[in-house]
Amino acid sequence: MEFEGKGAHAGNHYTDGINANLAAAHMLIALTNLTDLEKGTTVNAGKMKGGLGANTISPSASLTVEARFTQSEERDRVLAAFEEVTQNPAVEGVKVAVTGGLQRDVMQPTEAQAQFIAELENVLGAPLKLEKRGGVSDANVVSAAGVPTLDGFGPYGDGDHTTHERASKASFERRIGEVSKILAHFNGC
Repeated sequence: MEFEGKGAHAGNHYTDGINANLAAAHMLIALTNLTDLEKGTTVNAGKMKGGLGANTISPSASLTVEARFTQSEERDRVLAAFEEVTQNPAVEGVKVAVTGGLQRDVMQPTEAQAQFIAELENVLGAPLKLEKRGGVSDANVVSAAGVPTLDGFGPYGDGDHTTHERASKASFERRIGEVSKILAHFNGC
């Protein structure tokens, strides 16, 4: 989201300015308040920038926002609220331009997915540990198209998307072995 305000001297001409930073801050709070952890919905403004200096009413600002949801009803609620919030900035005179859009749809559990996972567990001879991690990947696109989908079948690790992210070397060998069994099963080998 790009915010366009009007720059002005923060002392001598304070009321001549239209503060884009203030509009972005209000919008950040409004969008973040759409988060509903009980329903698996998060809205995060992961990047914010704006302004020229402490002595200037900010003429411009920007927010980069991401939303994640695990239910189609939540997707619809968040997208409708997002449109309402962005079309009504809290600072009069600020213009807001929104680019981007929905990149990954909801990946909701289905009976077909449960059957697919049961088949994989049978092939592997062990249960798969399932968990909801709030992730978004290309698997969401495939799942939204109605294809039974398993996501997150890579190596084990922790520190996701931080400077401390790491993966267990032993888990690479385990996953390679499991994927080889699955591929052999589906290829009739």
